Amino acid sequence: MDIRLSSRAQKYLRDRNVSAITFYLVDIETTGSIGAVREVGLSLATPGHPENFRYEQAGEFDIYIDSRLEVTEPVVIKKQGFWKFSSLYADGLGVRM
Repeated sequence: MDIRLSSRAQKYLRDRNVSAITFYLVDIETTGSIGAVREVGLSLATPGHPENFRYEQAGEFDIYIDSRLEVTEPVVIKKQGFWKFSSLYADGLGVRM
């Protein structure tokens, strides 16, 4: 699997002393006829049950991707936002239907 981090994402992680990123599937219950919405969640830590995740290393960072997520290569992890409103996201990850 080809995983890359932008220079801004690498700086974001180094500034926070983070060495692992976990992408996981989130099911959000909604009201009405929609039912449940699926999203990609992100955690700046190693998952509790790593056996349920695909593991890759990108440079100095450990990347865990929920096996229920669809990967379209390459996966590029980027920083969005500014100041305390900044966060990371990944291009190349999606939710299987």
